[in-house]
Amino acid sequence: MKKEIKNIQAMVKLLEDPDQFVYDQVYQNLLRTGVDYINTIQTLYDNDTDELRKERLALILDELKLLKLVNDISFWKENYPSDLLEGLLSIARYGYPNLDVDNIKKEIEDIADVIRKNISDCMTSREIIHLFNQEILYNKGYNGNIKNYSGINNSFINKVMESKISNPIGLSVIYLLVARKLGIQLVGINSPGHFIIGYVESETEKTNLQNWETLTDIAFYIDPFNNGQIVEKDDYKRYLKDNFNLVENEDLTASNTDIVKRVMNNLTYALFHGGEKSTAKKLIDIIDTF
Repeated sequence: MKKEIKNIQAMVKLLEDPDQFVYDQVYQNLLRTGVDYINTIQTLYDNDTDELRKERLALILDELKLLKLVNDISFWKENYPSDLLEGLLSIARYGYPNLDVDNIKKEIEDIADVIRKNISDCMTSREIIHLFNQEILYNKGYNGNIKNYSGINNSFINKVMESKISNPIGLSVIYLLVARKLGIQLVGINSPGHFIIGYVESETEKTNLQNWETLTDIAFYIDPFNNGQIVEKDDYKRYLKDNFNLVENEDLTASNTDIVKRVMNNLTYALFHGGEKSTAKKLIDIIDTF
């Protein structure tokens, strides 16, 4: 590994050469060998001061990150689709290869520990959700990113935890990840326009919930983006009918794959409207494989 890193460092050094032929050779070599060393290349980029080298290295990094994203998402879908966090980390590493996974996991554990200590057997499901709202939205300070609803960092879980702001799905996944630590039956709802979560109370649905199959027995809904507001079933049915001419059905329940795909769609939208249309189109090709 040390030899490979030294080779990569030497190749990156060559990027300061103004000769286009030299650059083309280095570019192809880094694309062939660099996917497994993105962290090293990212660090070299972050610490570089040469403008030409940095400009060229940025283009190579963009290609490598896309290649790694394709590999990571495919590997996740094939091997660990039940692990929502790992799917979200695959996306986050696209933007931030050197992200600290331990900090992300610790944040989830810390929130779960506080809620766990305050849950009692006699609590109703709505009281449990009150604990979620209290710890996530008020004590930790997570809230909706109203000013930059479509911002790119809403799609990266590490940045969501760092800034404590996100869009509806970015906040909802915090609830879902904590709930899974606690064995609380929350499920994502792929609601058109605005992602929310549902609380499943039926004991007979536990097996389905653990396998993240479709569910129908939802007691009520929660909207983390709107201060954790509880939405009654009749109100949600009316919302679907009045705004989208839809009826409530099991197809709106979001599997882990659905959630990751929706986050990817949001990322693509942010890149496209941020001027990175070429990258956005490449992401669309990845999304089409879901």
